[in-house]
Amino acid sequence: MVKYLEAAECICLAISVCNLIAVGFAMKKQKSINKIIYFVNILGIVVLSNLIVWTEGCYVDENNLSGSAITFILNICNIVFFIVSGMMTFKCRNAE
Repeated sequence: MVKYLEAAECICLAISVCNLIAVGFAMKKQKSINKIIYFVNILGIVVLSNLIVWTEGCYVDENNLSGSAITFILNICNIVFFIVSGMMTFKCRNAE
């Protein structure tokens, strides 16, 4: 079960990177975006990532083992991408 949660965490990180790239292209090309939709999308990924870490902790604690360090590091990366993407999103022009 823990391996599936690690895979889900990697998928969340990939989606966060894609969001960061999309916002970066929008900033570079001076395109307008819907800030609320991007922000909610990024926030949803971070919430899902945190829930995965919490769920993995429950399953790991059930077996009296310590948590996975890689999942924790991936979660920290998701949080950093959330902060950077959020700042970049609000620097973009808003769609009318």
